[in-house]
Amino acid sequence: MSTEILAIIGALTGVVGALTGVVSLAWQILVHRRSGRLVSVTSAYIMRLYGPPHAPEYDDDQVAIIVSNRGGAPVTVTNYGVAMGGKGSKKNLFVTNPPAWATSLPAAVAPGGEPAQLLAPVADLMRVHEEHGIPFRKMRPWVDLGDGRRVYSKKAVPLR
Repeated sequence: MSTEILAIIGALTGVVGALTGVVSLAWQILVHRRSGRLVSVTSAYIMRLYGPPHAPEYDDDQVAIIVSNRGGAPVTVTNYGVAMGGKGSKKNLFVTNPPAWATSLPAAVAPGGEPAQLLAPVADLMRVHEEHGIPFRKMRPWVDLGDGRRVYSKKAVPLR
């Protein structure tokens, strides 16, 4: 009878040890992934408005390429653009003269900090669409990071 009890206690101890090991492994994977650079790239359509409330003036419409860092280490954005033809396309739109109110490059993005807001003129994107027939759904914003990676937005530019 006592050997059966010891066998049951041994089996329970083994199960508890295995479960503890699995939980510990999952925690280590989560901590390791969060300690790196988790960069997310999104885009939004923006219209800059300035001047007095009774007579506002509009600036050129822009597509904001927003870079945020959800990881545990800072990243540096060194370049940005819009891929024409989808992710991995060799055709790109580069912005060589961004507005003064855009984030200047190189831009450091701290973990959980203020996102970088990079701008691509809507007029340029529409011109490429009209001249080359590239649909807006195939235009994907991207950023180059200081570690050599290129991170693409999951969605295309917000134009129709």
